[in-house]
Amino acid sequence: MDSSVNTVPNQAEETALIDCIVSGQPAKFEILVRNYQQRIFATLLGMLGNRHDAEDVTQETFLTAFRKLDQFERRSSFYTWLHRIAFNTAIDLQRRKKRTKSRFVGGEGIETAEPGDQQADSPASIVMAKETVNQVQLALGRLDSERRNIIVLRDLQGLDYVEIASMLDIPVGTVRSRLHRARIELREIMNAMGIGQSVDESSQLKDAAVKNQMVTYGRDRP
Repeated sequence: MDSSVNTVPNQAEETALIDCIVSGQPAKFEILVRNYQQRIFATLLGMLGNRHDAEDVTQETFLTAFRKLDQFERRSSFYTWLHRIAFNTAIDLQRRKKRTKSRFVGGEGIETAEPGDQQADSPASIVMAKETVNQVQLALGRLDSERRNIIVLRDLQGLDYVEIASMLDIPVGTVRSRLHRARIELREIMNAMGIGQSVDESSQLKDAAVKNQMVTYGRDRP
């Protein structure tokens, strides 16, 4: 897949594009892939903590979206619908991995970075000192998946509360309370580990994640 940066079309243009795909021009789906693959991959890498899994789930997400595009009812934006597919696919993988033996840190599914690959694989590595990347992964790994995932959605991806509520099928108030508790817990873990970066600096984390994944995703792909 082409990893070049593309301008996301406005809603009318995207609607027309989806109509073309559904009506018999499937090749145009590649435009949607190019427009959204970086953001989807960044979300999945934050959730799964592992580039290989994030790449696999990104591919699976777009394959599922392609097969089900005629079922897209347009009650939400295409990206919100696509993001929900990605999120649910990642959750399924997280559940499967809990039943298998792998090298996890903190017992919650975040893998340590391989030597020489830490900066590429950690969404936080751009805003953290290089030597703290594994510590950040450890801190995230000590959160349960529910809290880790909501931090990824809000603080790394910058989704608004309504989008997250729709994706998780919970009230906006529940999103706010879960995020608040998750931030407090992560901050406490990071402070105890001597990491000074505040998780409340969501805009910095989001920018870092997007810039990092624009470079890393598709780097080894034709």
